[in-house]
Formats: sequence, structure tokens, C-alpha cells
Amino acid sequence: MNEQREYIPYPELPNVLTGSTPSLYFIRETDGSKISLQFQDGRLDKASLQVKHNASDELRQTIELLEKKLMNEEVIGVEDEADEDDESKQPFDPSTISIEKRVITMDAIIRRMEQNTIRLNPGFQRKEVWDETRKCQLIESLLLCIPIPMFYVAADAKGGWTVVDGLQRLSTIRDFVLGQDYLKTMDVSKKGHGFRLSGLEFCGSQLNGHNMAELPTLYINRIMETEFTFTVINPGTPEDVKRNIFKRINTGGMILSPQEIRNALYGGECSLLLNELADMRCFKDATDWSVKSLRMEDKELVLRFVAFLIRDYQRYNKSVNVDTWLGDTMMIYNAMPGLDNRDMKKLVKEGNVILEDITVLTKREIVESFEKAMNRGQELFGSHAFRKSLPDNRRTPINKSLFETWGVMLSKLTDVEFSNLLRNKTQLLAEYADYLYTDNFVIAISRDSMKKNSVQYRYSIVSNLINKYK
Repeated sequence: MNEQREYIPYPELPNVLTGSTPSLYFIRETDGSKISLQFQDGRLDKASLQVKHNASDELRQTIELLEKKLMNEEVIGVEDEADEDDESKQPFDPSTISIEKRVITMDAIIRRMEQNTIRLNPGFQRKEVWDETRKCQLIESLLLCIPIPMFYVAADAKGGWTVVDGLQRLSTIRDFVLGQDYLKTMDVSKKGHGFRLSGLEFCGSQLNGHNMAELPTLYINRIMETEFTFTVINPGTPEDVKRNIFKRINTGGMILSPQEIRNALYGGECSLLLNELADMRCFKDATDWSVKSLRMEDKELVLRFVAFLIRDYQRYNKSVNVDTWLGDTMMIYNAMPGLDNRDMKKLVKEGNVILEDITVLTKREIVESFEKAMNRGQELFGSHAFRKSLPDNRRTPINKSLFETWGVMLSKLTDVEFSNLLRNKTQLLAEYADYLYTDNFVIAISRDSMKKNSVQYRYSIVSNLINKYK
């Protein structure tokens, strides 16, 4: 292999190269030669330690910087889990899938926007919302009759549509053709007074500076007579199938994360709750501000806590996977307190949910439980809260299973019980360490974390420990 293929520059340090195998690094010295370093379990192995010991001051400083950066990288974010239960690998009954392709006119889209029967869920937007340049380029494509890529929506029983793919395009059309002022007031005199066009490539000399209301009639008609292609997933399609379909969407160049899909399909009150919990200072402190929000990683972590708080772990069914469990939880919360809307009836009919297994809680009760869980986790484990590491050991990333298991169990303790737990902290952590580093427990919180036996096992271990020392 040549050097370019065998070594990849390490982005953080100019003289460091990553090797062709995991945990292998090379440092380029001033004379052009290279030394190799091998990390084992996050630390330099014995041979590499000897290299560091014999190195010049300058080289030793680079090695120490590499060690520090790798350590920081390791504790940021949430630990990945194996994807053995991915729905895309599970067979579906084709007769249950109802999908159709439709040609929809601009008039129909505008009517739906005014009726609010096409929902552009703001909670689903990624951080990189379109800038003015991209918005104006889209409108210019409409003016030039250039075809627009397909849109994907999920229809509900009342005929409403939730947009999963095409949100930015539809938001741009809404903000130009209707305008935010019109949508806020429904004052007809403000209709079409949205953003003004700028930087147009082909129509700039004629149309730059115009809003929709000011366009020549020729161009207004071109926009209003535009036809779009929509893929509509009809309401009879099972929820698992819906999520699977949207996992395959990649028209924007970035595959949607599972939580982005869930948030788009089941937004509503549950999305507002997850946003609020993920923004709480106690959550950020307990996770050491290490959980990212860009792809809703923080919202998924919080949702796992909510899921096992309102649905007892003993009811976790071996026939469901984590995506189904979490998606159904969002629908359950949106149906509280009555649990009698169309979505719930559908879940019960599909056999994924049994009403008697649900604990109905108010938003305030959930928020208070979450706050207790975060504060108590930090008091008990310090900066190692919800991680596969303990104080005095090298810190690891947040573990989803430990976050949800310890979080739920700690939230249910009385103040007296938790005080007793803190008093017996040394003994509890010592006994917990015996489990934390055993193969069975590691598997139950990582590779097989959302299999029924693993869920039951880790909750029973944590529950027994708490009961012993509370």
C-alpha cells in the first residue's frame, strides 16, 4: 500500500496519522520518519509506553496531546448499540402496506397549508435550515418550471398529512407564496407578502426584489400551476412499516435518524415534552453536557427514560424492538390521559400495546421524576453517572441502557430511601462494580440491550442492589 492509502491524517494534530487498523497511530517526526503507537482499551500498550518513555520532549508532548484528545473523544456523546433489531431486517406482510403516488397541484398544497391539514412540524427541522440563497433558488426553479424532487408524507385518519421528507422545500413555498404575516393574521391584504427574491441566476434582472404579490402575472401563474409528486403512506399502514419506509429516504443526502423519524410521525405533545426535558439543566449536568442535540440524540435518550417510566420493564415484549417501543411510547403520551384516541385504538388492535400495562402520568409528574433521576444519578455516581465506568476509573460515554435503567429506578425512590442509598454508597458501588464488568451484564447493556431477557436482567440487577441498600 502507498502512504496515502495506508495512513489517514488525524484531523486534530497535524503530525499524527491514523493507521490501517483500529487504535493504531503514527507520528511523523521532523526528519520524515514515523513512530507507531498502539492503544489497548483506550491506553498505550506496553511497547508504546516504552516509546513514549524514550521519546524526545517534543515527541512526548505530541503523544500526550494525542492521549488527551482520544480520551476526550471517548467520553463525548452516547455509546452506540448494535442494530440487530433493525426493522429494515424484519419481514412485513405486503397486504398491510398502503402507499400511493399522487400528483398534487400548488393550489391544493396552499389550501392544505391554510387549513393546517399539511403539518410542517417545526420540531423536526434540523439545525441547518435553509438560508435565503437556497430559498430563492427553489422559487426560481418553480419560475423556470424545473421539476422538484418527490415529497413524502404520512396521512392520518382525518385526512391530515405529516411531512417527513421535503420539509424545507414546503416551508420555503409557504413563506414565499403565503408569507408569515398572512399566516399569523389571515389578513387577505397580507397574502403573498413573504420574503423577497434575491440573487436569482436567470431571472434576477427582472425579478430580484419582488415578493409573490409583486410578480408579473405570467410568473404567478407558473408558480400556482406547478404540479408536485407526493408519496402518501395511508393511515391503514402499520406504524412499524411507516418507520421502515422513512428510514429508506435519503433525498437530502443525510439519512434520517430514528428519533427524527419518530418526531416527524408522532410529534405533538410528546415532542414538546422531550424538548423540555432535554433542555433541563439537570440533564445537561448529569450527562456533563456531552449529549448532542443535532440529530436528536438527546431527545432519544430522554424518550427511553419516559418509555420505561410509564411502561413497566416487565411488560417489555420480546416481539417488539426498541424503535417500536419508543415510537409507541410517543403515541401513548400524546393520547394521555384518556388513552382513547384513534392512534391508541390502532396500537391496541395491532397488539403492540396493552392499556393495563401503561401508567398514566401528568407532564408535571414526569418532569419531577426526570429531575429526581438526573440529580440523584449525579449525586450517586458523580461525573460517571449513566456510564459503564465508576469513580476512580477512566470515564466512558453515556450508555443508553444505564441511563434509562438507573434513571427510572432512582426516580421511584422516596427521599428517605435515597438518603439511605447515599449512606451506603461505598458498599453499593463496590457490589455494582462486580456486575458492571461481567460479560452477562455488559451484553445486557450493549449488544443485546433491547432483547427481552437483557431488559429483565439489567433491571433485576439494579433493582436488587437498590433494595439491598435503600
